[in-house]
Amino acid sequence: MEYYSMDDIKMINRNKGHYFFSPDSMRFFRSRVGDSVYQGSGGVYFVTSEQFDWKSPRLYTVRSFNPETGGINTVGEFNEMTRYQAHSAAKKLAEGK
Repeated sequence: MEYYSMDDIKMINRNKGHYFFSPDSMRFFRSRVGDSVYQGSGGVYFVTSEQFDWKSPRLYTVRSFNPETGGINTVGEFNEMTRYQAHSAAKKLAEGK
């Protein structure tokens, strides 16, 4: 199994013609992406956080990465988790649980 760093995921996404991590996209959604990537038999996952505006709380979303297409998908509901919940869910998904 090949392992991916967040830098690898960003590069593959960009090289496949996607814009998930583009500065404009990240700024529009007030998105942040950590360095943690969860990988295993269940796939490749990471967590993003978004903030609607400066008064709103920062909420978290689990994302899946498809190495073949470079695509990023939302897993579950968008912006519905705490940081702990999102990282815990991403880890379990990667483990195939």
